[in-house]
Amino acid sequence: MNKSVKMLLAGAAIIAMSASAFARGGEDCGYMGRGPMMGMNPGRMEKMHAQHLAKLHDKLKLTPQQETAWKKFAASEPMRGKLDRPDPAEMEKLNAPQRLEKALEHMRTMEAKMTEHLKALKEFYAVLTPEQQKTFDDQMPGFGERHGPRGGRK
Repeated sequence: MNKSVKMLLAGAAIIAMSASAFARGGEDCGYMGRGPMMGMNPGRMEKMHAQHLAKLHDKLKLTPQQETAWKKFAASEPMRGKLDRPDPAEMEKLNAPQRLEKALEHMRTMEAKMTEHLKALKEFYAVLTPEQQKTFDDQMPGFGERHGPRGGRK
């Protein structure tokens, strides 16, 4: 499978997990105060993401002709900024079908953002040299790969 398809599948998996959290009214969701993301805040995550992009930009050694595609790719990040998640207090007022409808609405929004991001990624990837493509592939997480202190790159 090529990397674009893997990234799209990873995004779909994230969206599916978000839907199950919404269906439960936000219980055990990292941003709600419990779960694996408990210590992360959106500001810190945004800063880490910006650092990752800066390192990737430096490693790719982009030419001036490639910068426009890079800027479009970097700006298209689907998880960037506020995700407009429903308020947990409001979700608690809804019944299960209504919560799932909200989750489905959120998934559709995320799918549209992922589609835009995939388009920008393909445009950017097409202007890279084969060596830059390999660097990009090595630096961008793919579907099912673990990064960080617990997993290392597999």
